[in-house]
Amino acid sequence: METDLHTVIRANILEPIHKKFIMYQLLKAMKFLNSAGIIHRDLKPSNILINNDSLIKVCDFGLARCTTSAIGKDVIMTDYIATRWYRAPEILLGNIIYGVQADILSVGCIFGELLGGKPMLPGTSTLNQIYKVLEVTGMQVKKILNL
Repeated sequence: METDLHTVIRANILEPIHKKFIMYQLLKAMKFLNSAGIIHRDLKPSNILINNDSLIKVCDFGLARCTTSAIGKDVIMTDYIATRWYRAPEILLGNIIYGVQADILSVGCIFGELLGGKPMLPGTSTLNQIYKVLEVTGMQVKKILNL
């Protein structure tokens, strides 16, 4: 693979057809992983390799985990996932039991970045990241925090 998606997005060389093809492949990859009970937990453009034919490969499975244990119980996960800008709200809020939805939110952030050419939710801290997620989803911060 020649480069990663982060570099390609910054170069602004993707046509709409390339973006559609990249998202199609990424969604298929996530369906495959998530149906096997695997959460990547660090999906971001720099962890998606891409070649000149716009074929992608998901890489860096260092934080990946299985969603269920051998005895069928939910696995308790850490709330640490490497890149804050692509973390799901439940992880930002410290939930220790979560599933494949965490990866799906990351895919949505990557999609937004493909369309906009820059990160959708570039939070400066965990609290700021929560505010950015709430702004995008349209939820009122005061209502969520009971203020």
